[in-house]
Amino acid sequence: MKIFATGITGLFGRYFSESNPDPTTYKIFGTSRTKCPDETFKTLEFYEACPFENLDRYRELLQRIRPDVIVNAGSEGNVDNVQRDPSAGLKSNCEFPLFLLEEANKLGAKLVHFSSNSVYDGETPPYNERSPMNPLHLYGELKGKVDRQVRLSPGRWIILRPIVAYGWNFPFGRKNPVSLFLPMMLDGKPLKLVDDQFENPIYAGDVGAIMWKCLQEGFSGELNLAGADERLNRFEWMKTVASVFEIKDVKLEPTSMDSFPSLTPRPRDTHFDISKLLKDFHYRPLTVREGAEAMKVDSARTHLRGR
Repeated sequence: MKIFATGITGLFGRYFSESNPDPTTYKIFGTSRTKCPDETFKTLEFYEACPFENLDRYRELLQRIRPDVIVNAGSEGNVDNVQRDPSAGLKSNCEFPLFLLEEANKLGAKLVHFSSNSVYDGETPPYNERSPMNPLHLYGELKGKVDRQVRLSPGRWIILRPIVAYGWNFPFGRKNPVSLFLPMMLDGKPLKLVDDQFENPIYAGDVGAIMWKCLQEGFSGELNLAGADERLNRFEWMKTVASVFEIKDVKLEPTSMDSFPSLTPRPRDTHFDISKLLKDFHYRPLTVREGAEAMKVDSARTHLRGR
């Protein structure tokens, strides 16, 4: 099986590529918007840095590789950046994935599109795969538009909708709440974290494992991906992380979302109902405590060595 994956340098890309169950059977061809060190992806069949705007080059690559699966994990992931620059956000988060949808249909490939909890307004949780979309900002609007187009596609497709994912990103990659706040807590820095915004975060290793299960079992449809916790806020989440990493002098202070003036409004509660993941897909994700424990084991060989 040939898998063409955009956003391979992101958090999902790291866990997905490193957990390939059989590189002789599953050959990954990866791209990213910006160049990363050449030694990063020695196990990939192919890697190239290519801006999402260069549709001609992507069309050329897809025609040459002729993948069985196209995984669209690449996008502009910063909500505020999309709000500040709608034109760039439209190209990366709407026009590019719709281009990949069209190319997948031409090639007879299955498209895997990564959506977001940002398609929901946070007013009627918990959210499942049948919940109506009502985004509060442009980022969510663009994700929702692509979701609707994918649903209408005559081809084969999967929509994966991870809530906030966490884990060890590549050193040059975009940070997530744990990889951002954990080093700060280890250094004894004071942090103000919100206690009135709720999610059930998912360990990136689970996202990668679910992706492989989808491919191996031929799954099609939608899955809302979240962790096994019912719901929690950032303040509770980082207290748990600090406990797992045995940080003695933790300087965390709870605060409100309103104390962080932001260009873009955020939904208050987008925690997911993961019944489909548990009962139909037969996959039980980690809690944030278990995810932090997995990161602690991983840190021995990667990011926190020598601290």
